[in-house]
Amino acid sequence: MPYAILRTKKLKTITGVLGSGRHTFRETTTPNSDGTPSMHMAGATSSVELGRAVLARLPQKRRKGAVICIEYLITASPEAFARHGGAMPDTGGYFDRAFAWLKARHGSANIVCAEVHLDERTPHLVAYVTPLTGDGRLSARDFLGGPAKLRNMQTDFHHWCGKPFGLSRGIEGAKAPHQKVSQYYQALVAVEPSIARSDLAAAAVGIHTQSYADLLARASASITQAKLQDKATASLQNRDAALVRQRMQLENSQQSLEEREILLEKRIDQLAEVDRALELAWMTSTREKERADKLAARIGSRVKNAPNVSEETLSI
Repeated sequence: MPYAILRTKKLKTITGVLGSGRHTFRETTTPNSDGTPSMHMAGATSSVELGRAVLARLPQKRRKGAVICIEYLITASPEAFARHGGAMPDTGGYFDRAFAWLKARHGSANIVCAEVHLDERTPHLVAYVTPLTGDGRLSARDFLGGPAKLRNMQTDFHHWCGKPFGLSRGIEGAKAPHQKVSQYYQALVAVEPSIARSDLAAAAVGIHTQSYADLLARASASITQAKLQDKATASLQNRDAALVRQRMQLENSQQSLEEREILLEKRIDQLAEVDRALELAWMTSTREKERADKLAARIGSRVKNAPNVSEETLSI
């Protein structure tokens, strides 16, 4: 019976977000990929965009070591999908409903990215969410804190997303080990090595058959490859984190320059207003002086043209 599958991973650093994003956006080599393009559903389209989108949502003040992003991986048992003979299409339906469930759970603004991978053995939805609560707190605990919340999340997801497509829920309360997202990625494409009991029996007495030797060689190669990949991934993550920080510093510098330019333009406008006021005052004073001069000239002219009055005339 096929099962609905929901996994979560807590990301506490921007480096971790970038590293996860590089896999999601196929910016690193993915050996198990057949090259089929992913189906983009929302948000960022590259690891750098993802890092910037997460940083943009975070409050300035937050607890050290706080979870800054939750990575969701949503899929179902392989046999549930059409490519393996099941009834569910590889896209649409189930994943559309799962995306709607995420929006109802976290709010559309907090879903910074969602992609459906179709290039691996089993189709799966990968979504990145900033764990902001309704009152603006950064708190993954409100969503993933403790066994009870995790059980309720699985039950709610199955009710809204799994059950309508005939998928079963895992047995509630069962002691099955929880797989990390990275472990589940490996399980999606894992192939059981071909080895018989006779090979194991021979190995028990010190005889290594070809099948057993191949198994050991494969295990050794996988370990070596994993170590090399971890080192390469860590190096790329550090580089990407440095690039994101540098880009944000440049953007902040640009913003500061723009703010200074705006202040300078305002100051220039203020000085222009002062100039206009002074010019108006000068023009007003000039007109007043001209009127005063004209008035003085008229008075002087009248005084000059007035008849002379002698003392004799005054004495009569």
